[in-house]
Amino acid sequence: MNIVDKRLIESPFYLHKLVFMSLNLLAIIVLSIIGLIIGFYALNNRTRVKVKEDSPIDHIKGMYLLKIPYEKIVVGYFALMFLAYSVGLIIGGNPEKLDLAWLLISTCAFLLFIYKLGISFSEKVEFKWPALVYALLNLGVAWFIFQKLDQPIETLTNAIEYTLTFHLLGMVLGLGGTFILDILIFHFLRNFKISKEEAVIMHLISQLIIIGLILLIVTGVAIWLTDISSYLNSARFMMKMTAVLVLTINGLILNFYMMPGIEKLSLTKEDIEKYQPLKRVAFAIGAVSMISWFSAFFFAMIKDLESFSYTPMLIVYMLLLIIGVGGSQMAKFKLEKEVKSNED
Repeated sequence: MNIVDKRLIESPFYLHKLVFMSLNLLAIIVLSIIGLIIGFYALNNRTRVKVKEDSPIDHIKGMYLLKIPYEKIVVGYFALMFLAYSVGLIIGGNPEKLDLAWLLISTCAFLLFIYKLGISFSEKVEFKWPALVYALLNLGVAWFIFQKLDQPIETLTNAIEYTLTFHLLGMVLGLGGTFILDILIFHFLRNFKISKEEAVIMHLISQLIIIGLILLIVTGVAIWLTDISSYLNSARFMMKMTAVLVLTINGLILNFYMMPGIEKLSLTKEDIEKYQPLKRVAFAIGAVSMISWFSAFFFAMIKDLESFSYTPMLIVYMLLLIIGVGGSQMAKFKLEKEVKSNED
């Protein structure tokens, strides 16, 4: 070891940095242990809860995430985090890209539990305090990891290809899920009614869309932070963010309003006049979702759109939404007319 290296290691700044990093690692480990304890407690109590897999209400209550008991996912997630940062504490720190990956994962997990908390305020779902704790734990983890990074923006810039990969994955999940969901709605309505089993399938796909949207938002913010001024001056990027904002609002309506009452989406002759607001919203949501996901995809991938200013692109996008919503209501009217003609 040369004299310069020895002086650097013995300097108060280096020692302060080492202590600060160790405290951050310890804080993350402690939060992981708390998450593990609560996760095991919730998993143990789960065995006393009867859950019907063909019941859309039980799925909406949060018992499952893509057919997997969410308590198991929580336990596995915090166990991996505990292992990663325990190893990091032993070897003197994790690679910055690994820290960045956990930062993005914990931020996604935070938003996912905020979503679960929001659902718990609906009339069909009881409030579950572990979800609030998980959200706070992930917020704390994200904060300590961010504090641990020396140059967070530089780290984001160096890992931009990985961030873009997961950004594209979020786009694929959201766009693919929306496309499949819209097809299934019309397929399931071939007999003018959605069964319980079909409602569960639709709920699973809606969860996939939410995961894709969360991944899209978190990685999108990470990409934006690497060059804020350039992205703010890009009309194409701002239009993409506009579409993502519409998707977020549309997704909230889908999961908080439509999914809890999905079984009411019936066009049979005895239900033809019932729940009309829900039916109108359901058809409109499908159109808005499809148009917005495709718009976000094209704004992200087609660089030639950079030559257009924000206002003309916004006008075209809004016109497409109006046409799409109008077309969805016409499709609803056509199906109802078909039911009435069959009745006559």
